[in-house]
Amino acid sequence: MIRKSSLLALHRWIGLCACGLVLLQALTGSLLLFRGGLAQGLDPAGMVRQSASGEAPLSQVLASVQARYPGGEIQRVVWPQDPRGIYFLHLADAQGRTRFASVDPGDARVLRAGGLTSFPAELALAIHFRLVTGRVGLALMLLSGLALSTMAASGLIYWWPRPGRWKAAFKIDARAPARVLLRQAHRAVGALIAALALASALTGLAVGLEYLTEPGPLTSVTAHGPTRQDFSGVDEALAAARAAHPGEGLRDVRLPAPGKLNAFFWAPARSALAVDGIKTALPSAQVVAVAPAKTDSSIWVTVLPLHSGEAFGLAGRLILLLGGLGVVGLAVTGPILWLQRRR
Repeated sequence: MIRKSSLLALHRWIGLCACGLVLLQALTGSLLLFRGGLAQGLDPAGMVRQSASGEAPLSQVLASVQARYPGGEIQRVVWPQDPRGIYFLHLADAQGRTRFASVDPGDARVLRAGGLTSFPAELALAIHFRLVTGRVGLALMLLSGLALSTMAASGLIYWWPRPGRWKAAFKIDARAPARVLLRQAHRAVGALIAALALASALTGLAVGLEYLTEPGPLTSVTAHGPTRQDFSGVDEALAAARAAHPGEGLRDVRLPAPGKLNAFFWAPARSALAVDGIKTALPSAQVVAVAPAKTDSSIWVTVLPLHSGEAFGLAGRLILLLGGLGVVGLAVTGPILWLQRRR
């Protein structure tokens, strides 16, 4: 059995090596628990509907963004999820760079357009998911998740008190010297959130590993070149997809290749983030395939709602927020404690 001194050394050295990434992941993850509200709060002019009513047709939305980015390729249109919501489009511009645009649902007016820095919530997601890079960034974030799970488990095992010592194990003496107070606070907070941090790290690892081996729902499709897109039949194709799947709201519409339009509808009976897919052909607007959520065996369908808090409602997300802020505090105080010990 591993000695407690060795366990503590493992906990300290992994923490020192990974504290920066863990801090970044905890900060961005905490923000993303309320991603929609965060985006609207930070940028009401660009992320909140300005028109009073109406629903512009998809073709008008696409044409409006195409006029802003001539030669760009629109890949995805995320549908408004509340009365104040906007259309949010993902595209690659003529130079192949990823760009985004928010569009008013009533009049199809472009409210905001630009890269990640123009949309703070998307930037937070890109950092949390893959460090704004590709598979290398995702692999680094997976190492961060592995480090967090190891620290949570080792710290909890090291801290676990003997019978009758539970009250003392959580004691924080406000009259103690600053360095002792900091150590007690680090210990108590770590013990309180260890299980939550471990669960968050493990679910993140499960989803990240799946994304690393195959494209996931957050991965953009590959651009097919700078040629001008033809949107003939998109309104009819969307109407056909809705007719084939009545009753549930749209999550997004994708244009994976010329002549194709795929619509994804929420399937809450499967999970909080599951979707039913309807594939259509353009310009004929013919439904060519149906992909029910119940047949999707991907890990992210069931695990991602646990990791993001979508499976638990507001109360669950608030608990996860406290856990994330606790990890932020531990990632800051851990190196400070190590420096104090070295001195």
